[in-house]
Amino acid sequence: MNSIESFAFVITFLLGGVILIGCFMMLIIIKSISLKQSRYFLVLTLLGLVQHLLTYLLFTTQLIKQWPHLFGVGYPLLFLVGPFFYMFIKSYGNQAFRLKRKDALHLLPFVIILGLFIPIYFEDATTKRALINYYYDILPNGGVSLSVWFQNSMHLLLLLGYAVASFMYIYKRDQKNSILLKRFSILLISLAFTELVLQTGFLLSGASAITAEIVLSALMSITILLLGYWIVDIKQVLPVLEGTKYKTSPLSNAQAKQIKKAIESFFEEEASYINPNLKVADVANAIDVPSHHISQVLSEQMQVNFYEMVNRHRISKAKEMLRSGALDKLSVQAIGEECGFSSKTSFYRAFKKITHMTPTAFLNTYTKQKTSL
Repeated sequence: MNSIESFAFVITFLLGGVILIGCFMMLIIIKSISLKQSRYFLVLTLLGLVQHLLTYLLFTTQLIKQWPHLFGVGYPLLFLVGPFFYMFIKSYGNQAFRLKRKDALHLLPFVIILGLFIPIYFEDATTKRALINYYYDILPNGGVSLSVWFQNSMHLLLLLGYAVASFMYIYKRDQKNSILLKRFSILLISLAFTELVLQTGFLLSGASAITAEIVLSALMSITILLLGYWIVDIKQVLPVLEGTKYKTSPLSNAQAKQIKKAIESFFEEEASYINPNLKVADVANAIDVPSHHISQVLSEQMQVNFYEMVNRHRISKAKEMLRSGALDKLSVQAIGEECGFSSKTSFYRAFKKITHMTPTAFLNTYTKQKTSL
């Protein structure tokens, strides 16, 4: 085996391994009930990256010449990576998030590119091989036109734009785990920007596609591996395999439903959740159910943890007090204390996480809506 064949073998082995890791990550995310609807946006983001890595693999190993009908199949999916990542950031931790009609505009670049590629998909193998050989040719020295550069870089420009928009969204919203989400955004910004710079260099220098594919595939692999590490290894973002946490629990489905009703009845009483020191053990004693069963039902049946459940009810009461004009008589901190929060900071943090606005902003919005009616 000569050096070129050895190098190709190493590249194939490494890219294949990263693709398998990416697929494993997607399976784990799909099983994550804690991410709720945002998991689908994250999976689709990763799918776009992983399938493009597969394209790199086909080109670096020249298997694309043997399977020409795979040419361009996954390319339109690259135009969904940015939009889906942005939707992941917007929906993460936002229980009120709902897709709107205007969100369909994010799919426009994908639809346009798909429309342009559909005729290519129906070409015969000979025509596709001619297109494939073009990508292996060395571009003429002296540079390329702006249109050629844009054609090769528009998916990176789109990803860069959405990654920056995601970072700004996180910065303004100050979400929980924002440091980790900012890392995601910065990683994609770095990927898109670096690939733009390198690809521009390759185009201007007249480098062959195979040279570009090897370097860019390395960057893509690093990106996927870092995403995998942050998603799987850091439990603050994704409690891995929480679906199997209660696999050996003796709790039946009927019993779980009964406990769920008991928990809901407990929290219907205002005095229960305004206690700033309320713990799972207090609920367990009140409804005569083991604490671990309560945690299991909250996770599996209600998709929340204990403190999320408590804060939902506290913020609901705070919203009622704000609507009734309590701020005319009490300070924001006093309202928070009335609802069970031990400090102004914890009240603001919980209120903003659930409503995505401060108590004052919520009251202003409510007053404007009331006036307009």
